[in-house]
Amino acid sequence: MKEKLRKSIKDYRFWTVAVCAVIVAVLLAYDFKRFTIPTPTNVSAASCAFIYVATALPFIILCIIAGLKLKKSKTLLVACGLFAISYILRILLADFVSHDYVNFLSHWLEAYRNLSIKDSLSTQVGNYPPLYNYFLIAFSRINLFDMYLLKTFSFYGEVITAVLAIKLVAYVRKEKFNFVLLGLLLLMPIFLMDSSQWGQCDTFYTMCAVAGVYFALRSKSIPCFIFMGLGLAFKMQILVIYPAGLILMLAKKPEGGKYLLWRFIWIIPLVFLLISCLPPMCAGGSFFKIFKVYFEQATEGNGNGLNLHCANLLLYLSTIRRGSIAYYILLILFILITAVVETFIIAHTLKSSKRILDKEKIVFACLLISFISVFFMPKMLDRFFYIAEIFGAIYFFIKRDKNSFTASVLLETAQIMMFAFVLYHAPRAFVFSPLFTTFALILLAARFFKYFPCNKPKFLHVWVDAIEYGKVIKPESNETPPSEEFANESVTDLPPKQQSEE
Repeated sequence: MKEKLRKSIKDYRFWTVAVCAVIVAVLLAYDFKRFTIPTPTNVSAASCAFIYVATALPFIILCIIAGLKLKKSKTLLVACGLFAISYILRILLADFVSHDYVNFLSHWLEAYRNLSIKDSLSTQVGNYPPLYNYFLIAFSRINLFDMYLLKTFSFYGEVITAVLAIKLVAYVRKEKFNFVLLGLLLLMPIFLMDSSQWGQCDTFYTMCAVAGVYFALRSKSIPCFIFMGLGLAFKMQILVIYPAGLILMLAKKPEGGKYLLWRFIWIIPLVFLLISCLPPMCAGGSFFKIFKVYFEQATEGNGNGLNLHCANLLLYLSTIRRGSIAYYILLILFILITAVVETFIIAHTLKSSKRILDKEKIVFACLLISFISVFFMPKMLDRFFYIAEIFGAIYFFIKRDKNSFTASVLLETAQIMMFAFVLYHAPRAFVFSPLFTTFALILLAARFFKYFPCNKPKFLHVWVDAIEYGKVIKPESNETPPSEEFANESVTDLPPKQQSEE
């Protein structure tokens, strides 16, 4: 035990996670003073009762299901304890009023409240796609506090996203559904801060991305493409994972057969058009105004700079404003860099693997591509790493090694630093957040070249070993790589009783 502790202390990943833990603890402590207990003082008694009951309902259902699956066990107590903590934190964050709610969402709901159902469907209010606006129209007809409705709705989306994520983990690892991992995932700061505190809706397109990958790994093309089309109807940010679809459509399973079939790809635009265009057009709305929302988000959205509080490389260039020559040069340059890097990842992944990829590597590819899509791309917003964060957690739950844990912690820390500033103007430590995402990218890049080796120069080989194992492993040495000493045994090595049938 002492020997393992001594080795851990010498490991750069130990100190990286320790630094991140201190930063997160400080920022969350700074957030504690914003915790309040909802009371009927500022809202109606019905609204107050709603937030308590509606937030508890999913946790009660999860506890009942866990009880039926796990019976009486320590695992059940741990899972229910995590659900209870998650419930308490969400209740304490329910009264937090964000800038987005005050300046945008509340006004959009009020506008819909003053319109008829038909006029609401035909009129574009705000800059969100029609699908989310359908729910805003419904909420405007309910006589409860708007902010509670928005937060509860997003929270339900997070529960579904988390359940799908753990189902994906269980399927890849060939094990039973893990309720403890579900409880841990629901406690991730990105979940708590995005919906229960911010009242945002990024969980819905992420839910569709996770569901799409889950069905793709099960070779169910139709539901996969349905969810990918549904995600695009929610928000165009799901596009950050779309390039991974090319890998899924070109790659083959180790046991034979394809993950996805090309002939069903038309389902994506069909679902998008039916959901986004049909209701507004039936109500007399304009077909072109629907696409104008997406066009304006891609060209004019997210401010007049190259970055709007996103923890990527362009944060340090955010002072360069639209209209200057440097702005357009850098805009084109970083779009090209993103395209080149993603093309290399896709091409090298398929070439190195000879188009035969197992499920674990597919999940890693989804993580890396969704990360790269935001890391180099200009005009990114603070929440656009959301998909990468969730897939980072999924990949760690699958792999369960030091590097994937460290990369996930680094990305989460960077996002918490950014969220803390945007939500309640915490100290400007967020300027260091790109350093954390850069370090996470280095870890992911090393894993990429371990999964998909190439005729790399010697210095790259040394670099990959140093990142992966914490030190250089000589080819002729029989030494066990340090990271493998603590790695979980692979699924195929598990005793038969611990494996579940696919």
